[in-house]
Amino acid sequence: MKTQRLDFIDYLRAWALIIMIEVHVVNCFMLPPLRNTMWFDILNFINGLVAPAFIFISGFSFIIATYGKRKELIQFGSTFFKRVSRIFLIVIIGYLIHIPYFSLKNIIIYATPIEMNSFYNADVLQCIGSGLLLLLLLRMVIPSDRLYHGAITLYGLTVVIASPYIWTIDFSQWIPLPLACYCNELHGSFFPIFPWHGFLFLGAAYGIIYINIPSIKKKLFFTSSIIFAISISICGTLTLHYLLKNQSFTIKPSPLFFITRYAMVITIMFIVQLYLSLKQKSHTLLITIGQESLLVYWLHLQIIYRHIWNGKSLEVIVNQQFGILESLMAFLALLSAMVVCALVWNKIKQNYPMVAKKIVIAIIMLGGVTFFLL
Repeated sequence: MKTQRLDFIDYLRAWALIIMIEVHVVNCFMLPPLRNTMWFDILNFINGLVAPAFIFISGFSFIIATYGKRKELIQFGSTFFKRVSRIFLIVIIGYLIHIPYFSLKNIIIYATPIEMNSFYNADVLQCIGSGLLLLLLLRMVIPSDRLYHGAITLYGLTVVIASPYIWTIDFSQWIPLPLACYCNELHGSFFPIFPWHGFLFLGAAYGIIYINIPSIKKKLFFTSSIIFAISISICGTLTLHYLLKNQSFTIKPSPLFFITRYAMVITIMFIVQLYLSLKQKSHTLLITIGQESLLVYWLHLQIIYRHIWNGKSLEVIVNQQFGILESLMAFLALLSAMVVCALVWNKIKQNYPMVAKKIVIAIIMLGGVTFFLL
């Protein structure tokens, strides 16, 4: 069961990453007029499932990794330090993606208010990292599994229900801008706590249900869940299509948006599980991509958006001038490069774990020295 769970988690991560790379390539490289087509509407709909799936599976996998290990957490054992270091690494990388200069001195001297606002914005990694940290703290504080399940479910539902109201408040009037950016999109954050923590916490809550369902009832549970999820997906999509005709309707903070996307993620997860149950052997390549999701996510964004190509980014150089074939070739080239990097790094970690650990420590130390001294 452990291997099967890890396989479908990594498959979902790999799927989300592949589509995510396509999203960024299309947004930065493809000609804008090509967006006014029916096929792009379908592609855009699929693209809209990436973030909910990625955040959902982060909460789900956290439960798989930590369930039944509260004693190790409260005793500050290896599980605690492994989780905490992973969480802070996720948050730090999230900020590094948008850092204007890799030098504290240059940030102080040259960074503009616009660049600093972009740096403060909550992206998907900050959303995931902050949510995982709260999940961890709640797990350590709440001794009862049932009470913990109830607490994270209540928090997730509260976030979803409160989002339309929270999105009307400018929190920078009362708290520092870096914290206000976590609350809503008023200052440009793409993945603030409201409503995106809902996917993470209710993904974690679903993970607890998944673990505790007796084997004899799993088939019935899966069947009823998939029927319900598909029904909600269809009804929710049709309703949102109608509501979007009203220009005053804001889709992302709407609980209906959350319910529809959440049901779709559940549906995708069951499809992946069904696919794996019918196969005798999993694709090692997809599993590796899923395992190295953090590396692939960070690296492909650096290649597209960082000003490393003669002082310009690929986004600026291409400037949305590619046709369909050129965009497809760019996507495949970038995806291939990411796959190679994931395979190489995964092989190093598997065969030479101490070398991999020293490489990570060396990069962190070098980065810290560069940032604070140059």
